[in-house]
Amino acid sequence: MGYSDFEFITPSEAAYDGITPGTVLASKAVVVGANKNIDTLAVADGGLKLGAGAGTAIARTAAQINLLVQGVAAGYKIAYGTATIDAASKDIATGLTTVIGAVVSLVGDPSVTHMYSSVTVGNQTNAPVAGSIRIKSWKPTAVGDVTPVAATSTFGNVSWIAIGV
Repeated sequence: MGYSDFEFITPSEAAYDGITPGTVLASKAVVVGANKNIDTLAVADGGLKLGAGAGTAIARTAAQINLLVQGVAAGYKIAYGTATIDAASKDIATGLTTVIGAVVSLVGDPSVTHMYSSVTVGNQTNAPVAGSIRIKSWKPTAVGDVTPVAATSTFGNVSWIAIGV
């Protein structure tokens, strides 16, 4: 099948009257601007898909996405990193002015000498100081007693994420 087998139709200019690049004209067309942008396009929740082929449906509602954007737009920042915990606790400077929340996770498998880690932001005045988090490492009291006590040996790495301003 060659190009001669197709009929090329040029859209009627009248059908596109009033459409400015970068806008949508209801029941007619979407005309992208020079930067492939559009002003507003309403898509029903669950109707937007991204990716090649049939795409992957966006599973979040517009309200859920707006909550995420509002949190970031309100001026919050996210800092992250890894740290070697060489004893029971270690304070980490995050680069944030004030930390409001944090999470920590082991990078590697737990052991009898280091079963899990926890993180605190403190009052950001005393301990830990503003912009810092305190990561604590824990181990069981003994092989047959899982009551947590402060770890006493170095653990490889933990990953941390801090949210703040």
